[in-house]
Amino acid sequence: MRLDTLIEGGALIDPVAGTELVMNVGIATGRVAYVGADAPDAARVIDARGLCVSPGFIDTHMHDEELDEPDPIQNSLLLQGVTTAIAGNCGTGPLIDEYAPRRRTPWLKLAYQTGHTVLRRTVGIDDIYRPATAAETGRMRDLLRAELARGSFGLSFGLEYAPNTSPQEIDALASLLTGLPERWVSVHIRYDGPRCLDGIREVIDIARRFKLRLQVSHIGSMTAFGYCMEAVRMIEGAKADGVDMTFDCYPYDAFCTFIGSAVFDPGFEQRWNKGLVDLEVATGKYKGTRMTPESYTDLRANDPMALIIAHVMNDSEIRQCLAHPSCAIASDGILHGGEGHPRAAGTFPRALRILREAGLSWPEAIRHATSLPARMAWLDGGRLVEGAPADIVVFDPASLRDRATFADQLAPPEGIAWVIVDGMVAVDHGTISPKPAGRLLFKTA
Repeated sequence: MRLDTLIEGGALIDPVAGTELVMNVGIATGRVAYVGADAPDAARVIDARGLCVSPGFIDTHMHDEELDEPDPIQNSLLLQGVTTAIAGNCGTGPLIDEYAPRRRTPWLKLAYQTGHTVLRRTVGIDDIYRPATAAETGRMRDLLRAELARGSFGLSFGLEYAPNTSPQEIDALASLLTGLPERWVSVHIRYDGPRCLDGIREVIDIARRFKLRLQVSHIGSMTAFGYCMEAVRMIEGAKADGVDMTFDCYPYDAFCTFIGSAVFDPGFEQRWNKGLVDLEVATGKYKGTRMTPESYTDLRANDPMALIIAHVMNDSEIRQCLAHPSCAIASDGILHGGEGHPRAAGTFPRALRILREAGLSWPEAIRHATSLPARMAWLDGGRLVEGAPADIVVFDPASLRDRATFADQLAPPEGIAWVIVDGMVAVDHGTISPKPAGRLLFKTA
């Protein structure tokens, strides 16, 4: 069989075997068709000498819910080497009828969870502080049941954004996933800062009682106030007792969310022991400025969707968390009108650099972006072996680095040579193919 593409002479990184060996990788009909030292005939040959050949990066926590706007976030992820991403996190996931017609040809392989907040809004709950009634919860159950039947990857909660969500409301929805194969619940826990461990206990209890997989979202942004590694120890202890838990983290000591959310309700300064000067406006008329009492009041009242970057976490805890063997790299990338936090464009190169600085080998570091998140999400990928999806990133290990900054939030990284999605070249030295190479993913099990 003639190959479609042969990637020749690169150092093939196997995050499962822990090896980095010069091997050729052949692609045919969207799958890896050959791995070895020979050079079979191919319609296209990519010279990867001096470069690393890795499975495509997998982002299990990003946001792609602004369906009517141009979509810079997918392109930003693709330029980093992300070939598969899961959106709909923190309770924000749209219903399938909303996104499927508008995302028929995504730029990467894109999946969604169903968001709790969207379920609430669909049944008429506009007050984020009001618990659902029994009748509303019943209607949400019907909606979620239909979503799961149509291929939603699971259910996401953003409990800090709907802070008075009752245990009964959570239980009624989470229980629908019990026994369903390859679905999970992701949770932005109810508290950050000093009460974060209470939030961790709450979600461990949910996972234990309903015997389902629960992913703690962006654990660093919730706990890196002196509590991060204790939170990780709690999760690892629960796992040792048979509870199915996973977690992810992004490599920044600043989070980003909307000013109108409950996160910024009065009392946040005391919670983080930080002030308004630590909050940077990322979108809108105050973009690039540090917050003042006047801009806080104005934005909360008149531009509640403005994104705010909160420089409030401890960098040392973020680094320690990223290096934990159970921690997946995830961007939590979110943009509003093409503006936001540099994590949307810099997460994966930045995190890999941090892991290398921590002493991890390339296979060990790459595992946090490939085989680990693939296993967490029951995805067919994360390792380049014959028969696997041809989702591949070819990069220069000497020059791989993030360039996105808080001032230039969408600057693409350096060092990414090629990104291949389902066997198609989606990025060639920083240039994105004019034809989208991605597709929507649905759970069929």
